[in-house]
Amino acid sequence: MTGGPELYGFPPPAALPDLRWLGPDYVSVLVRDLTRGLLRQDAGTRVMGVRCDGGPELNAAVDSAGVIRAHDASFALQVFLQDGTGRPWRLRGRWTYRGRDLGTPGASVTHSWRLLSADGV
Repeated sequence: MTGGPELYGFPPPAALPDLRWLGPDYVSVLVRDLTRGLLRQDAGTRVMGVRCDGGPELNAAVDSAGVIRAHDASFALQVFLQDGTGRPWRLRGRWTYRGRDLGTPGASVTHSWRLLSADGV
C-alpha cells in the first residue's frame, strides 16, 4: 500500500496459501477494510500503522465432498491512529474474516473487529 500506514508483523501472503480466498494480498484487503470501518466512525481518522501480533488463527470447514466452503481467519492487531481531533491512539483487538459458501455463486466474506483496549498515547 503505497502511501498508506506502516505495516508490521504480517506474514507474507505467499506464506499463507490458506488465505487466497481473500485475494492475492490479504494485508492490503485487511488494512483497507479496517481503515474504512474506522473512517465511518470518525471521518478525520488517520491510520498511522498496523501491527500484526503473530500469525492468524485459521479455521476451515469442508463440505461432504471434502471441499473447503467456509473459512475463518482471525488476526491479533495493534492499530496506531490519530482521531479527527489529532489525538493519537493505540487500539488492540481481533480482526476476523468469515468466508462462507466459498467457491459457489453465493459466496460471501464478512469481517468484524473486536476491540480489546484503546489507549490514548
